[in-house]
Order: sequence, then structure tokens, then C-alpha cells
Amino acid sequence: MSGPLQDLRVLDCTIALAGPYASLILADLGADVIKIENPVGEFMRTVASEPATKKSCGLQSSKPEDTDLGPYKGENGKFLIANRNKRGIAIDLKSESGREIFFKLLDTADILVQNFRPGVMERLGMGWETLRALNPRLIYCSISGFGEGSPYGELGGLDLIAQGMSGLMTLTGLPDSNQPIKVGTPVTDMGTGMYGVIGILAALRHREKTGRGQHIEATLLDTPISWLTWRAAEYWESGEIPEPQGSGNGAYRSFKCSDDKWINISASSAKLFKLGCEVIGRPDLIEDDRFSDDKRRLDNSSELTKVFQEEFLKKASSEWIDLLQRYGVPVGPINTIADILDDDLHTTAREMVVEVDHPVVGKMKTLGIPVKLSETPGKVSRAAPTLGQDTREILEELNYTEEEIESMAATKSIAL
Repeated sequence: MSGPLQDLRVLDCTIALAGPYASLILADLGADVIKIENPVGEFMRTVASEPATKKSCGLQSSKPEDTDLGPYKGENGKFLIANRNKRGIAIDLKSESGREIFFKLLDTADILVQNFRPGVMERLGMGWETLRALNPRLIYCSISGFGEGSPYGELGGLDLIAQGMSGLMTLTGLPDSNQPIKVGTPVTDMGTGMYGVIGILAALRHREKTGRGQHIEATLLDTPISWLTWRAAEYWESGEIPEPQGSGNGAYRSFKCSDDKWINISASSAKLFKLGCEVIGRPDLIEDDRFSDDKRRLDNSSELTKVFQEEFLKKASSEWIDLLQRYGVPVGPINTIADILDDDLHTTAREMVVEVDHPVVGKMKTLGIPVKLSETPGKVSRAAPTLGQDTREILEELNYTEEEIESMAATKSIAL
């Protein structure tokens, strides 16, 4: 691996998405991430995908009994996306041999990431206090739903639960609907993984100065609470609970065009509002008392949206985008997933979709690295490991003999 973290080894004791996303970022930046699974494999390898929809573009098998295993040939696509650039070892942490392997790996590790329910690692004898005594330089990152000290610790630590408890779901959706809506991708999982990495990088800096590791916590509920930002400020300022935000308000929002496609525009400041009014052919709105300053435009946002929407239905989205760009008004199309992932100019130029070779799937697409470093860039070079794909290689690095490896495989302490 290349990248700024290439001299670091990470033990990845994670499942699902929040934990694997943290270790994925470290792997993309060059760390040697060893994903530790039991010999049966992480449950995400076999969890059912969500049902295909009419917008599935034919990528899913149409019937459960079909012999066609689809583009991933029986491998789980979600697991593949979250675990690229990692090596995989399958060991039974409850067996004597498996525990011996784990503690030998610990001696070589800089970082451990885990997102089991609170108490699981402690019951395995692999909690923070135990491991820090064995490896004082270890940086130990725990990702959970609620963290130590929370009265909600026994609730399910899931993205959906965290989105709801944080208030995020009451801010998402249409203002005239009382139905809470979740964000369409598991943002609290991924955001918590990112916060975990921020903590790990800070802890690495501390270790440079002191030689000591530390324990880091990142939680699915703290993450979206920290994202409330402007909505929290509005609540503390007015004492009123913010309502669902829809797709924006006034002239800072989405508008439907004559071709039934939608675009986003930002004509909220005084300067941009004036330009936006000129573009849509309604300069009279500039002098309208209802919209004469920021506060009045906000107070009368529903009326402003209605007027703008009437005008946007008069031209196709591409025409409006060209016009607004020419006048310097921020604008962009609202893409489908297919629009952005299939041959998009930005996605191609920024290498946000790349290909890797998987031993079962063959050549497959995965997402690129969003952070670009000029001197030490990361790289997507490996597909997610098959179960136990690198067990033999890693055990040989730990000086296990071929006879010892085969013996452990025979007793199912490991999977090869």
C-alpha cells in the first residue's frame, strides 16, 4: 500500500458499516488493515440486499430462484464496498489458537478499531484496559451506538435509531408532512466512522509526543447531534422547534423544470436574489416589499418559492442551468445515482469511481478516495478480501509453520 499511513498496522474488529468505514479510510490512506473475522465470516457477507426497484437498471437478479448470481456472483456488494484495501484473516477468538494469534497480532499493531456492542470485547478479554497493559502504544477506537455513560446503552446502536433520536429525521422531509423521514444513505454510520478516524489521527499525534496510545470513542448518536449546527442555533435563539427543511426555502432550494427534471439554485443573498430575478424574467420581485431584504424573504419564503416555481416550469433544466451559470447564480442538476456514477465528467476527472480485481467477482467498480493528498496520495489497490483470503499469509508473517497452520485449519480455529 502507498499513502501517509503505510507504516501503520490496524486490527479491524468491526462489522456492518460504521466500524468498517473507519478502517476503510485508514486503509485508503495506506495503513495495513487486517480485518479479523470468525471462521464463519462477518454477517454482512450474507445479509440480504434491499429489494430491487424499477430503477435498479437490471443489476439485480429478478427472481430468488434464478441461477444467475448477479454482478457480484454471490458476494455481498455492501461488504465489498466497505472492506476494500484490507487484508482478511479468519480466526476463532474463543479458541486457544485463535486467541494466541490475536495477541501476536496485537504486538505488531498500532491501532485497533472495534464496533461490537459495549462489553463484548471485554468478555473476550480484549477490552481497552487489558490491551493497553500489553501494548501501551496502542490506539483503541470504540465505535458504538451511544458510548460509555449513556443511559441508552442497551438500545440498538443502528443508523436508523440514531437518525431518529438525534432529531435529524424531524428536519428531513416536507414542511407540510408530519412523517419523519430518514436520510437516504446511512449517514450516521459513515459520519461516526469519520469521527473515529479524526480521533485516531489526533491520538497518533499525541503518541508521537508521548509514546502512549489512548482510548477513543465515537458514537452514532453524538455524531448527528453535532451536525445540528444551524438548526440548534435557531432553536436556542427563538425557542421554536425547527420544522422539516424540505429541499430548501425561498430561492434557495430545488425547482422543477419543464422537462420534469429538477435543479437546485442558490439565490438567497441580496446580490444573488437580484440576479436570480433577472434570469427568470421577474425583475419586479426585486422591489417587492415581501422580498426586499433577507428577513422578509425568509418570512415570505412560501410565496417566493411559488413565484419562482411558476417561472422554472417554462424552460427545460439544461436551459436554466446554462442561463443561471452565465449570470453567476449557483446552480446544479439533481442527479440520480446512475447519473453521478455512470460516466459523469466530475466522477471521472476526480477518480471517484475506480475498478479493482476481486478473486470471485473479477473486475468490479468501487468508490474512489475523496481526500486527495499532493505528496502522499492514497490508492484503491485491493478488492475486499474473501473469507480468510490472507489468513495463511498473515500467519506466515507471524512465523507459524505450515504444519501449525494446517492443524489449526483442521480444528476450525482458523479458516483459509
